[in-house]
Amino acid sequence: YRIRVPDRLPKARKGGTASQFFGIPVTGSEVAFVIDTSGSMSENVGGTITGNRPDDRLPTRLSRAKEQLLLAVQSMDLASSYHVITFAGEARTWSRKAVPPNDRSTRSLATLLSRFGANGGTNVYEALVETLALDEVRYGEDGQKTIDELFLLSDGEPTEGEVTDPEELAALMQQATLI
Repeated sequence: YRIRVPDRLPKARKGGTASQFFGIPVTGSEVAFVIDTSGSMSENVGGTITGNRPDDRLPTRLSRAKEQLLLAVQSMDLASSYHVITFAGEARTWSRKAVPPNDRSTRSLATLLSRFGANGGTNVYEALVETLALDEVRYGEDGQKTIDELFLLSDGEPTEGEVTDPEELAALMQQATLI
């Protein structure tokens, strides 16, 4: 399954947004996309696995996530920016600095996404901790940046990390956003 970068999508009229991630409008000015790359993301979307192997003719969960991420970023408001964090057994932040959604960064993102593979467990806790750490002020920065929208995409319950209970994770996130 190959990712195709389509022509830039049209912007919505004033006050609206054309950008969506799996049908959910992307409206933030600094957006974090937190994407599960665990082994189960290699399973087919809407299809069956033939002999415990993915059917190469059908998209996988991960390939669909990559496609949706590219579409979302490509149609974001040019005044906004984004981060990409992936996680399986460990979390990985692809850029500590927010990236503008321009043509150059979209091409770079497509190249980056082509390197993602599905492998390992599901450590949602570490991914969220990494994402929230992006808001920290560092020496030499003008002021605190704020991620004002976060999309977490996972196909299953957490299997690794300090916290694996989904309700406890939700409570910790709610508590973190109140600080």
